[in-house]
Amino acid sequence: MEVIKIWKSFLKHFKQKKLDSAVVIYGLIAIYLIPYKFPLKSYLIAFLFISILIYACTQEFRLREYISFFVRTCNDHLLTRFAGVLSLTAWSIFLVLLLSANVFVNTITYWLAILFSLLILISSILTILDIARNNTAKTLKIIGLAVTVFSGVFTFISSYSASIFWQISNLELSSSPWLEYCWKATAFLLFFLWLSQPICYGLFITYGDKAKGYRIFTLTGAFIMSIFLFLLVPRLIGDVAYYVLNRIISYEWRDEAKCGALKVKNKNEKYFGFNTDKYTVFYSDKNDKWGFYELTCQKGSNRKDSYAVEYLPKYNIPAWLK
Repeated sequence: MEVIKIWKSFLKHFKQKKLDSAVVIYGLIAIYLIPYKFPLKSYLIAFLFISILIYACTQEFRLREYISFFVRTCNDHLLTRFAGVLSLTAWSIFLVLLLSANVFVNTITYWLAILFSLLILISSILTILDIARNNTAKTLKIIGLAVTVFSGVFTFISSYSASIFWQISNLELSSSPWLEYCWKATAFLLFFLWLSQPICYGLFITYGDKAKGYRIFTLTGAFIMSIFLFLLVPRLIGDVAYYVLNRIISYEWRDEAKCGALKVKNKNEKYFGFNTDKYTVFYSDKNDKWGFYELTCQKGSNRKDSYAVEYLPKYNIPAWLK
């Protein structure tokens, strides 16, 4: 009986709030159609999205209620109001993300997903801080436990990520300090994001009964974000590795290598080493491939120096990072 009452209350709400019904129907259709491909899909989703925008422009009072719900309901501090604004912005971006996932499926979709996740993450942190501020003792215990666990996890991830770098480059990661820091920090961040699903599930259990106003949508967004990241992170490991190497490696690695009188300098390549017989070379784009190779100098007579190249495994450049 209780379930029937809940469903009746939902139906009554959506009959009275037509904009809510339109948004929910659009969201369900857009999510359902993401895996499918057919000629009219893009036009259908675009039509639904534009129709909702036009209809929303005629619902000024309901839009004001949305803003009030996220920004003012149970928000008696600047901290919670800011979290509410972030949550509202994130869900607005989520509607655009559904459009992009069905119509464009390109770099825009990835960046919208990242922006949605980032806003929900910040809003979630602010929300948890606000809920926990009146229970200092419990909060300190949780923080202490988290620091202990993450310290052990970071040690493991640091060693494992350094091992992966050695496998793809045949170079000790510690030889390049700034690259080592960025590489390990990124690896830890990816691992943390991948494990965000059980963390968010724990937050639901702990704080679900205290969720009011914007907090309901923040926790819901956090759960959606965690599922999205749990599925996406394993697929993006190679993409992120390429992005970090391409952005960071130029700070410490050189633009050329010298083999006696011979200078080696190629486009999209960075060289590790100075005045040595062997260089490690990172190439960021060679026939849509990236990777490392070892360059070994071979000194010849009459200043006819040369070098030999030994390639390590090659990897495809992600299409959305080209």
